[in-house]
Amino acid sequence: MILITRPKKDSLELQEELKKIKINSIVQELSTFNISKSRTDLSNSIILITSLRSIDYLVKTKTLETCKSSKFLVIGKLTAQRLTKLGCKNIIITASDSGDLLIQLKRNLKKNEIIKFLCSNIFNKELVKSLKKLSYNVELLKVYETHGIKKIKKSVVQKLKNHNLTAVIFFSQFSLRVFLNLCKVEKIDRATLKKLHYICISKRVADPAIRSGFNVHLSNKPTKASIIKLVHNYFA
Repeated sequence: MILITRPKKDSLELQEELKKIKINSIVQELSTFNISKSRTDLSNSIILITSLRSIDYLVKTKTLETCKSSKFLVIGKLTAQRLTKLGCKNIIITASDSGDLLIQLKRNLKKNEIIKFLCSNIFNKELVKSLKKLSYNVELLKVYETHGIKKIKKSVVQKLKNHNLTAVIFFSQFSLRVFLNLCKVEKIDRATLKKLHYICISKRVADPAIRSGFNVHLSNKPTKASIIKLVHNYFA
């Protein structure tokens, strides 16, 4: 059995996909999100979006109406598709991950431009440092907050302690850190954690597990489809 740690809606969608390849799974959300209510004028801006939650902010605060003529830098195909459907068609870069974004930026955006990064209180600091090294001016606009949960469900703790879980899927480093911290709280020993397979969407996400010497499997691409393929190859 595999544990999925994405937000509930995303986890249930992934769970349905895993059912199709006869993989049993359970869901444990590890974070909650609070969208800011403050509206920001983003007219004629260069906007960086790396999460669907930032688009939720644009929609809920009606900030979207101020930025349809702005330029967008987007990480994630699904994120770009949702922006396009909402009428934001001036997407100058759609990148698969932060590394791909940096490569494309060199070709598509002049130095010293102001990039408005719609992010959470938890964001990719390495990406921001890299953008600044490339001589871009980065303005952080924290449009939502990410918080880790306080306790893992009892049923999940029981399955961990009874060695009923084979693997755990992670799409964010934050979720992986929350998981490991809560396992300490629940006194789940290192031997149990070492038996698990840590399925991660990228090396950056997997870093805490790699440094702990755990059994890590990395997705070939930072996509849900690639995660499903990885699960199929190892656990179907």
